[in-house]
Amino acid sequence: VLLESHVAFHTWPTEGVIAMDLFTCGSGKLIPTLPSIQQLFGVKAAGEDSDDPMMLWSHKLRGFREGFVPGYSFDLNPLDSDLGAEILGSHNDVDIKNPIVSASETDYQTVDIYEILDPASRKLSDYYKSLEDDGSYESLHPEFYAPDLILLLDGRIQSSLHGDAPYHESIVHPAMITHPNPKRVAVIGGGEGATVREILKHSTLEKVVMIEIDEGV
Repeated sequence: VLLESHVAFHTWPTEGVIAMDLFTCGSGKLIPTLPSIQQLFGVKAAGEDSDDPMMLWSHKLRGFREGFVPGYSFDLNPLDSDLGAEILGSHNDVDIKNPIVSASETDYQTVDIYEILDPASRKLSDYYKSLEDDGSYESLHPEFYAPDLILLLDGRIQSSLHGDAPYHESIVHPAMITHPNPKRVAVIGGGEGATVREILKHSTLEKVVMIEIDEGV
């Protein structure tokens, strides 16, 4: 086993597959290197009219941290939280995993947004068909086949595109319907704005104020 920082390649030329293992002992972030890796190694076979190569990847922390490194707490490391366990550490169970925003530091927290296509809920072939202009049902309703978007703050999953509507509908509409005549609403901790979106569906409103401490979100 190589303990030092290294890059190892395993190739299957007849299958058109390259497996790459990038290991570092340093503190540098590896996720931002993904676009460069895909550009350098995700190339089509010479002389073939084929689809663009697909890159599947996973990111795992190695070594011992909690209880071994003085002062270390996994709560302070996004890569040891939901981000590492649910998003970065998986590759066989998702068809698409793209970092839209990776480890963006605001004044208060770290923001990550990932595009995920889970084959358990959406087919990759249907998604590709939705991108075509062929008049098919998929192409006419691409919103039904798009990958999910997952927002994480400090490595913790906060919301997702596919789970957004039922969550925000349930926390807004029961209160709004119960009130006899809602006119003024304050939303404290508005985040991505989905709560305000649902509130604005009520016609009696005169004023809505959203208070969010982190402008970066």
